[in-house]
Amino acid sequence: MIKVGFLVSYDYSLFLISVKQLYNDVDKIFVAIDKERKTWSGNKFVIPNSFFDEVKQFDTQNKIEFYFDAFYVEDLSPIECDTRERNMLLKRMGNGWLIQLDIDEYVYDFKKIANYLRRNWYLTVFPKLTPIVFRARWITLFKKLSDGYLYVENNESFPFITNMQHYEVCRSNGSIRNHNLNFKVIHQSWARSEDEIYFKINNWGHCDDFDTQRYFEFWKSLNSTNYKECKNIHPLSPEVWNELHFLQSSSIDEFIEKYKLNNKQVLIPIDNKKIIKAAIKKLICRE
Repeated sequence: MIKVGFLVSYDYSLFLISVKQLYNDVDKIFVAIDKERKTWSGNKFVIPNSFFDEVKQFDTQNKIEFYFDAFYVEDLSPIECDTRERNMLLKRMGNGWLIQLDIDEYVYDFKKIANYLRRNWYLTVFPKLTPIVFRARWITLFKKLSDGYLYVENNESFPFITNMQHYEVCRSNGSIRNHNLNFKVIHQSWARSEDEIYFKINNWGHCDDFDTQRYFEFWKSLNSTNYKECKNIHPLSPEVWNELHFLQSSSIDEFIEKYKLNNKQVLIPIDNKKIIKAAIKKLICRE
């Protein structure tokens, strides 16, 4: 089975944009929401009842399950709360191919991923013998301008899919096999209103890792005339976002459609023989 888990909080309004990219090609969708409506920094957020009504109306195949729990712990850092929530959600999701997404991540042409995972179904039978993480590439939207989006396109990868029920840090499992799929995922990330960005940088997992106010002022200063002058702009690892690009579009839906026309998804095959040999070696060592 292919299962997807979403972490939903203050940016709940993006959920339907993300989930509609994959809804028809997955078996189950889990939506984790803090029952006290607290972020990983302990700040309060509000989700109106209309959101749940919209999700119910969208969910024509009854695939979506809400998971409410206490995901904020006062004695933990935001990153520790992040990792804790993701692991709690993994356990709730059970066995199979497990995908966790933030709701500002849009997986266009998801059917290719679904077919890929179903062809490699055997990796989910005894996952402790064949542990794996599939990695994708972010196409990061950095700012919404009046006539389009500034975005970053490079090789910044992130852990995307696994057959294991445990993360080491956030979505990462660095101690097991990581396979780069070369699959592109559009990440709305910074392309939001000023109020949303200000709230984001003060409540996400990395809010203690850089000068958020200074970076916020830099972000506000970007426009269609000065963006080409800005290089190495990632707040934690500057060179990761080496330059900005622009795509004319009036909405996020139009950006997705335009971008995918010229950026077909081509997945990198997995070396099945190498994985099977590693699994046999594990069995021999156990005996």
